[in-house]
Amino acid sequence: MKLTVISALGTLFLFATAQAAELLTIGSTLPSLKLTSQHDKPATIDAQTRRVIFAADKQSSSLVTEWLDNKPANYLTDTHSVYLADIHKMPSLISKFVAIPQLKEKPYDIVLGREEADMAMFPREKGCLTLLTVSAQKIDTIQFICSEDGLKNQIAP
Repeated sequence: MKLTVISALGTLFLFATAQAAELLTIGSTLPSLKLTSQHDKPATIDAQTRRVIFAADKQSSSLVTEWLDNKPANYLTDTHSVYLADIHKMPSLISKFVAIPQLKEKPYDIVLGREEADMAMFPREKGCLTLLTVSAQKIDTIQFICSEDGLKNQIAP
């Protein structure tokens, strides 16, 4: 019994360590994502991308969406930015009949992570958006922005 518990704890530790090792860090190359936007357009993070804005939960998504709604429709394209939203925890009926139809009204693309593994590699803090600055598809900085003021101060207008 003791050996089984120790073995299980060891396996759990190795699994947690492996999961942590998969997170993107400064210097990491951005992954090749095979995802789509809310308009079902294939999305890419290409060599021109300078910024990745990642929302992992409803609070961070609301923060980014409210901010982007006050920007010109082509803001993300003009600033070589990509907006990623992890929606895998959203109930499928809500996603299909409420959230995605609302997102389709947005003039900018939102790359959607519909499965847990889609964006699992992106670092996150609860209630905060993750801002990655990028050059040549490598991460230069990682910041967590948790307020509207932080967003205004950290991302150029």
